[in-house]
Amino acid sequence: MNKSLPIVLILLLFAGSCSTVQQLAGYQEPDVRYTDVTIERLSLDAIDLKFHFEIDNPNRVGVTLEDYAYNLLINDHNFLSGSHREQLEIASQGSGTVALPLTLSYREVYESVSSVVRADSFNYTLNTEVGVNIPVYGKVMIPVTAEGTLPRLRMPEVGFSGFDVHSLSFSGVDMTLTLNVSNPNPMGMKLSDLNLAASINGHDLAGLNVGDIAVASGANLTVPIRFSMGLGGLGSSLIDMLRGNRDFTYEVTGDGLVELDHPAFRDLKRLPFHLVGDYRISD
Repeated sequence: MNKSLPIVLILLLFAGSCSTVQQLAGYQEPDVRYTDVTIERLSLDAIDLKFHFEIDNPNRVGVTLEDYAYNLLINDHNFLSGSHREQLEIASQGSGTVALPLTLSYREVYESVSSVVRADSFNYTLNTEVGVNIPVYGKVMIPVTAEGTLPRLRMPEVGFSGFDVHSLSFSGVDMTLTLNVSNPNPMGMKLSDLNLAASINGHDLAGLNVGDIAVASGANLTVPIRFSMGLGGLGSSLIDMLRGNRDFTYEVTGDGLVELDHPAFRDLKRLPFHLVGDYRISD
């Protein structure tokens, strides 16, 4: 009998790959798959995410997910890394799900990755290692990667577009003040509870009423605001218009609540605007 045979078998066993050891021991590495990401909370300042993973256990004994480590890249730049402990029991030949929560501050993203500042969206790559404990065999680290894109959110902008005179006489003036509202975001937007004040050559305009303003994704919307004022309201400015002077200084101030059309949007913010300049009314 060859007494060296057991030693040869032992050497062959340790010389084999990790997968070979697992097969000889009767265990298989669990399968971990990235499924999707959900936006849990969305604001103009930050985005709360949950990355979902599914784990299948092909073994005849239960296994335990113990922890995971992660590294998040944005536009191929390292942005965030960390680890999290989470106990999840997965039954024999069963499956389970786990979610990795992450919060991204838009300000920190802009400061860390300059290529995001002018983009409408940015790419992410999430590299994770999930630690799973298999009885007898021990703990294995299973790598899994998630990739995709996320929206970059910005405040809308309000601009001055012009004045139009519909009628002008000694009894008063009938005019339209036109604003331009732009929505740079990849989803619809509403500007509500709008406060608005305007003046011409220092004379306050009255009767400026504006309802909710809805602007489609990536669109610019002109908002006409019609009003009428008598001689007492505009005073010398109206006299100047009657005399043919169409040059004047305007000032428009106000604010409104910004709401994005997304079910996870929270934290309404007021958008202030202050528009000052010179304008010439066409004859």
